[in-house]
Amino acid sequence: MANVEPAPAGDLESEPTGSLLHRTCPNCGTDNAGVPALEYSWQHWVLRECGSCEFVYLENPPDYADLAVAFAWERNHGDRSKRMKKEYPVSHAISRAWRKFYRAAVKKPDKLANRIKKWVAPGVVIDVGCGDADRLLVLPEHYECCGIEISDALAKAGEERLAKRNGRIINAPALEGLESFPTGKASGVLMRSFLEHEHQPVKLLEQASRVLQPGGVTIIKVPNFASINRRVMGSRWCGFRFPGHVNHFTPESLRAMVEDAGFTVVSFNALDRFFLSDNMWMVARKDG
Repeated sequence: MANVEPAPAGDLESEPTGSLLHRTCPNCGTDNAGVPALEYSWQHWVLRECGSCEFVYLENPPDYADLAVAFAWERNHGDRSKRMKKEYPVSHAISRAWRKFYRAAVKKPDKLANRIKKWVAPGVVIDVGCGDADRLLVLPEHYECCGIEISDALAKAGEERLAKRNGRIINAPALEGLESFPTGKASGVLMRSFLEHEHQPVKLLEQASRVLQPGGVTIIKVPNFASINRRVMGSRWCGFRFPGHVNHFTPESLRAMVEDAGFTVVSFNALDRFFLSDNMWMVARKDG
C-alpha cells in the first residue's frame, strides 16, 4: 500500500493529520483505481467494488497513526450519528426512538458470551480491537485475558481494568499485536466488530490461525453488506461508517476469506447471517 496525497478538508469532526493510503483490493490484490467509485462513497472517502472478485472496500483509509488518535473508535464512532442527524433528521429521530424502545422491551441474548462458552476451551483468549476491555473483564476465571487495541486512550483504560486479573493490553495495530504472540498460544481469538476495520484482513486472519492452538477458534462479527437493510437504507445503512469501516463483507466473501486463511467454519447458519440483520456471526476452527 503506497501513500497518496492528503485528503481535502471535509466537515467531519476529525480530519487526517497525515497521508491517506491507497489500497488495492484487500481480498485479491487487484488495483481498482480505474473502477468507478460506488454511489455509497462520501466526501473524500472512496468505496470500490473490485473488478476481479467483487469485494467492496474503502480505497483510501487513514494510516494507522491516524486510526490511533484522530480517528480512534471512541472519537469516530459518533460521526455517523452526526451525519445522519444532519442529512436525514426525520428518519434519524425515528430510528433512535425505535432503538430505545426495542432495547427496553426486548432482552437480547449475549451472542458473544454464548459462543465463547460453547466453543472456546479454557486458556488464553485474545480480543482483537478490545476497546477498554469491557468484554474481557467479564470472562470466567479459567480464561487468561489479553487484548489488542490501537487507540491510545482505550488501551490505557483497558490495561487499568484488567490489572485486577493479571490481564494485559497490547497498544498497537492488530496485525502487529498478533505477531507478538507465540505460535499456538491461544485457545480463542475474538474479532467482534473488528475485521471490517482492518487494512489487511487476510494477513490478520493468517496470524490469528498461527497464534491459535490446534482446535482453537476465532469468533467473528462483521456487518453484512448483503443484508436487505443495506439495500433498503442505501447510504443511510448503519454499516457505512467512514473512515472506520474499510471492508464490507457478504456471507460468501467472509467464508471464502476465512477458509483461505486455513480455518474450518463450524458455525455460520442461516440465523448467523440472517438476511434481515445488519450483522453476521461466524465461528471458525483451526484444525491440525
